[in-house]
Amino acid sequence: MKTLVIVRHAHALPAYVAGVDSDAQRPLSNEGRQKAALTAERLNTLGIKPARILSSPLLRAQQTAAVLAEVLHAPAEEAAELNGLKDEQDVCDFLREQMEHADCILAVGHNPNVTYVTHLLAGQVRTFYPASFAVLDMTGTSPRMTYFGE
Repeated sequence: MKTLVIVRHAHALPAYVAGVDSDAQRPLSNEGRQKAALTAERLNTLGIKPARILSSPLLRAQQTAAVLAEVLHAPAEEAAELNGLKDEQDVCDFLREQMEHADCILAVGHNPNVTYVTHLLAGQVRTFYPASFAVLDMTGTSPRMTYFGE
């Protein structure tokens, strides 16, 4: 089975609280780190074993990916396509291309992009709270959602 896991980054601090100048520099909050660890454990319990973890270049997504990578024992790498600003169809095409090279990929991005991408791929609309995830079976031509975790 070809598996794509789409994850929304965990809770981040507002820029003014974190003392940073841009949205891209917002770090995870303590709550976000804890929730990312919980999400990683849930994915591990589900038997998710990604070959790679792709992450938006924004700090909060990178930090979420790092927590997931540690628990799931997978390399994390940056993918500009997941920055939340790209056209959702282009993101879908990018993720489908990535699936050609692995049986399991995990992608960490931003809302509403993760919601739209999940809808375009699997035909389902779900509310992605911070650190929520969708597990998609990408085998064949019609992907389907097999699990959604909040």
